[in-house]
Amino acid sequence: MPEIQGYAHVAITVSDLDASLAFYESLLGAPPVGQITLDGLDRRLFSVGNGQILGVTAYTEGTAVPFDPTVPGLDHIGFAVADHDAVVAWQQHAQSVGIDSDLEQPDFGTTLMVKDPDGNQIEFFARAAS
Repeated sequence: MPEIQGYAHVAITVSDLDASLAFYESLLGAPPVGQITLDGLDRRLFSVGNGQILGVTAYTEGTAVPFDPTVPGLDHIGFAVADHDAVVAWQQHAQSVGIDSDLEQPDFGTTLMVKDPDGNQIEFFARAAS
């Protein structure tokens, strides 16, 4: 079996592309680096480091329901950062752009959760020091 080399991208579906683009541009501090437009789909691409992409997608058809992490499917997207101080820096940045966040320090590391306008959970995570 060939080796998996990591994630190339993660794409999430949103109900209001404009509101979500404003959120992710504020959170990530940069505009999208690309766009994919297909019949019934508009996706914007954000660079999230190491060649990885976060796709933010709106469909012209379908039913928009609020995100619920308890329903089978995606629970959250976790971005790895260098250390505890980097997680705290992300919290300070989120606060500076008006994004609510929740910082926790379980035994396994430091975690910061934010939610986009649809409730999709985005985590910034640093493993506990050994």
